Amino acid sequence: MKKIIKYSLLLALVLIIMPSCDDYLDTLPDSRTQLDDETKVINILVSAYPNQTSVMMSEFWSDNWDMYDWNLNYNNYQEDVWRWKDEVNRSGNDHLYRTWEFCYTSISACNEALAAIEKLGNPVSLKGAKAEALIARAWNHFELASLFCLPYGKTSGQDMGLPYMEAPETTVRPDYERGTVEELYKKISNDIEAALPNIDNNIYTQPKYHFNRSAAYAFATKFYMIYGKFDKAIEYATVVLGQNPASVLRDWQATIPMDASNTEQPNAYMDKNNPATLLVSVPTSGWSTVGPNNYSTCNKFSHSMAVGRYETLQSTGPWGNHNNIYVRTWWNTNTNKLFHKKIGYYFEYTDPVARTGYQHTSIVHFTTDETLLYRAEAYILTKQYAKAYEDLTTFITNYTRSKPGYDAIIDFYKGLEYYYPEFVYETDNQGNEIAVKYPTPKKELNPPLYNIEYGTDQEWLLHYVLHLRRILLVGEGQRWQDIKRYGITVYRRLIDRGFNVVEIMDTMKPDDKRRAMQIPTEITNAGCPKNPR
Repeated sequence: MKKIIKYSLLLALVLIIMPSCDDYLDTLPDSRTQLDDETKVINILVSAYPNQTSVMMSEFWSDNWDMYDWNLNYNNYQEDVWRWKDEVNRSGNDHLYRTWEFCYTSISACNEALAAIEKLGNPVSLKGAKAEALIARAWNHFELASLFCLPYGKTSGQDMGLPYMEAPETTVRPDYERGTVEELYKKISNDIEAALPNIDNNIYTQPKYHFNRSAAYAFATKFYMIYGKFDKAIEYATVVLGQNPASVLRDWQATIPMDASNTEQPNAYMDKNNPATLLVSVPTSGWSTVGPNNYSTCNKFSHSMAVGRYETLQSTGPWGNHNNIYVRTWWNTNTNKLFHKKIGYYFEYTDPVARTGYQHTSIVHFTTDETLLYRAEAYILTKQYAKAYEDLTTFITNYTRSKPGYDAIIDFYKGLEYYYPEFVYETDNQGNEIAVKYPTPKKELNPPLYNIEYGTDQEWLLHYVLHLRRILLVGEGQRWQDIKRYGITVYRRLIDRGFNVVEIMDTMKPDDKRRAMQIPTEITNAGCPKNPR
């Protein structure tokens, strides 16, 4: 069945705002021209990176955010997203239609560049540009699949995929097959494999704002983890990390004396000179004032003490308590948010006199720390536990003051109770109330693809790496991907002023069709079938 996909393909309307050497909000060259020379081809690839982010959607969809029952600041969009609604209020820049539109527009830019390179005879001098177009095309499709498709798994041969755009558009209303998730992932893999050998850092003035070699291999690592190709994930992560991973990780101790303002730590996190930072952008988004920062534009839905104390930033792990983590945790009772300061707020003035313009949010798409944890996870899933422990120790000794032994890690997660969304008490023989069920970081795993040996070191080590990654990446939208690929149940909890659970308002189980976000109304109105519900 043909599906009609309607979205903007006019490159003349594309304006991509990206960071430059001295100014995070420099405007990059306009590409409204015939692609008849190599410089123009390279310039159009600035449009291969969307001026939009789905981080807010992914964070609100995940188990990092609760709803609080006192009257705090919020808007209808935030409530709709948190409640997993298919039809979402369209206020702001962070709704799903913008993600769809901007990703496919970026894909169109990639295809225009590839077509121009072909027309120019595939010169050797454009091998790097061709590789960038291929890897960016794969990445944009992957980002769309992460939102609009069910997780990759045993049913992906039947699950609905998305159109894979491989050529410039020549018609206003093209017909496309959505195909299957399996077909979509194969095409993403094909583009990745074609791109990797030819990624060339030398063609970039600022490599960290493009798919430089490390960023490309970090993306490949993440993709092949989700695709279940663990040997490839290990191989590509090793390209990123080199022979001495500790030398390219972020210096987390250096964040301790940094100022508590909303700029110094985020600027350091996205610093292009830091070897841990691999790919950054500053899209138009309200996330920097809604999410993990010291602003009050959304307090009713928040990552606060109710989840932070037991599951994330202030939870206990094999490393001890949160005081052993080098990154300071910030919590302000007025904003009802618990966070690490990594997300930057930047404002682009279009009219300095009227003080109007666009709000931007800093996004670090790939880091060496995340890549190291993916390699450790791949080692766990291939039962190479000694290598996994080595990587996990490299990470934990750089991120905390602790060095837990292998047995201590196993004992911690083996002895920890599985997560329950609220506290359940029983009275012992002495009349004392004992919590028998309660929230913990250890959630039941029901992956749609991976085969896990439950009750063994493999399961306990997986809980460790998932716990670490959740803490490391809170506020960056990455938890949603782990929830999908590990089949983790998510609860919608209503929390009171004392951070107690008042009500479980909804539950998203592993087989819930809402794990594929709904196709935007503008697209379904043009003939594209909705995702099943």
